[in-house]
Amino acid sequence: MDQAYEAFVNQLRAALGAFLQGRFSAIGATLIAYGVFAALRAVSFLVTDREKVRRVEAEIRSWEERRRKAVEARDTRLYERVLREKSRVDRLKRELEAERLKASVAALVAWVAFFKVLWDAVGSLPVVDVPLPWGYARATFAAWFVANSFWAGAILDRAARGLTALSERRAR
Repeated sequence: MDQAYEAFVNQLRAALGAFLQGRFSAIGATLIAYGVFAALRAVSFLVTDREKVRRVEAEIRSWEERRRKAVEARDTRLYERVLREKSRVDRLKRELEAERLKASVAALVAWVAFFKVLWDAVGSLPVVDVPLPWGYARATFAAWFVANSFWAGAILDRAARGLTALSERRAR
């Protein structure tokens, strides 16, 4: 098993090595990092029961809207009737959080696996010159990957929302 992993890492090192050297190594490293994060988003997407999440979110929104209307109308009888469902809604909120946690744990496990493999393959390879007040420093692929980790997920989520909105607009 150890030899198979070593062979895989060597193949990956050979494939990515040329991509991470030369003038455009920072672009290559960034594309790899964003590709990994796209794969992590796919893992989260596949693990999540989206139909359950939509249904639970709709029920919670409906209850919160009924509660808001009861408060605005100052109807104590209606408010008490709505409040009777609070324990059910709290249970639904816990289910929703469990579903989101499941996706987060799956993405974290996948991130650690990707990072371990990439670290073994090209982690110590310098890929980008980072400007500092006292000069330039060479950042390794692992450092660049971690630095991109801070905002890659948010950028990919925003791009996905934009594509979803665009496809919905075209469907109309």
